[in-house]
Amino acid sequence: MKDAVYHFARDHGGSRDQFALLVFDSVDAPAPTFADVLAHVESRSPRIPGLGVRLRETLWGLDYPRWVRDDSPPRDHVVDHDLTEPSWDGVEAFIGELLSTRLDMRTLAWKLHVIRGARDAPLVQGAATLIVLQVGHALTDGSGVTRLLRALFVPHGDPTIDTPLPGHTSPDSTVRTALGVARGILFAPVDLAISRWEASRSLRAVLRTAMPPLLPASSLNRAVGSSRAVRIVPLSAGEVRAVNSTVTVSALAAVGSSLRRYLSAVDSSGGRDELGIAAMVPMALPPDCAWPSANRVVVGTVNLHVGIDNPEERPKHIARSLDRERTRVTGEPALRLARADERVPAPIVQFVQGRRFRRRIRNPEHVAGQTTVVSVNRGGADLELCGATARFTAGFPFLDDGRALTHGFFGLGDTVTVATVTCPEVMPSLGPYTQDLVDELRGRPNPG
Repeated sequence: MKDAVYHFARDHGGSRDQFALLVFDSVDAPAPTFADVLAHVESRSPRIPGLGVRLRETLWGLDYPRWVRDDSPPRDHVVDHDLTEPSWDGVEAFIGELLSTRLDMRTLAWKLHVIRGARDAPLVQGAATLIVLQVGHALTDGSGVTRLLRALFVPHGDPTIDTPLPGHTSPDSTVRTALGVARGILFAPVDLAISRWEASRSLRAVLRTAMPPLLPASSLNRAVGSSRAVRIVPLSAGEVRAVNSTVTVSALAAVGSSLRRYLSAVDSSGGRDELGIAAMVPMALPPDCAWPSANRVVVGTVNLHVGIDNPEERPKHIARSLDRERTRVTGEPALRLARADERVPAPIVQFVQGRRFRRRIRNPEHVAGQTTVVSVNRGGADLELCGATARFTAGFPFLDDGRALTHGFFGLGDTVTVATVTCPEVMPSLGPYTQDLVDELRGRPNPG
């Protein structure tokens, strides 16, 4: 169910697809042609579990969609893009437009966008080749996208090429699909009753734990339009990671400081310290945790402790808040509640999801967190494409109504890339805000 809801949401709101960027540097060699890139993908993708499936809906939507074999050739998944403005600003503008697109996973579950000829790419010495892997969220989570990205571009002979995605089995046959639909129809009343009984019992245990408080909404917690703006800034890992802190904690501390300055100026709220700032943080489940879906992520709310001015003490408080929230959202009561929903029949899930979208509050008065912060380590910088070397990677957490600014911190080797995403109708000053965030990470906060 947790995978299928991303497919059911295809007609509700903006795109929830995942977009993973890799920037390659040819140094002194010529840049690979599109034919070269296509040949590379054609040689790799058939071997990679997860890139050979698509969704098939069941008759009248009586059961959840099934994964079936995708026999389309790799060339149907690879797209060559010619930038109107090949500067780095043009690259960011193009990716902003790309984030508004979505895949129909009944046709294609993934696409690989190739951007060639970009000038002024950060950290690149020679010709730059940019790859954006677009993956439907029903297929996998952020960790799974990293697996796919690495499988496509690790050196030949690396065993991770054949590593399957967590939560996935082989594609369903027609017979298995028919049996699944029949089972779903016959046992729907029983499944629903068991689900609600288990959910009620688990909810009582969840409510006995301390929940993060709701906070007043800010100017960033408004309805979002269809347009997107992005900023992409690669930094050395040493610039991002504060002393005795992880990249995630250091990133959260910097986001808190920058958001406090931004919201105090834009919202004219001098009491933002007292009101509080928090971030929604996706957290991966431990590998040994039993979980029924490919999306093995839960979301917690982390207090950014903006009222603490001491730059050494605040990361310590954030780290403790992060640990407490991870313990809460990955604890057995919360996971039992989430697993209970897996037994809800598909037609009911679709109906409830559609009703929630129609009744959604686009401009909330209170929020769990004013922004989202995603932190992902994509491993070593040994990725390559036709002789070109990977310099950095990035990702772009999707926006939703009530959440018009997201932050991503994506590591590759010794580089961590800061990627910010917003709706320019809500936040027209993403460039200055991102620069302030980068300065904060580097220890040179902008006094303005």
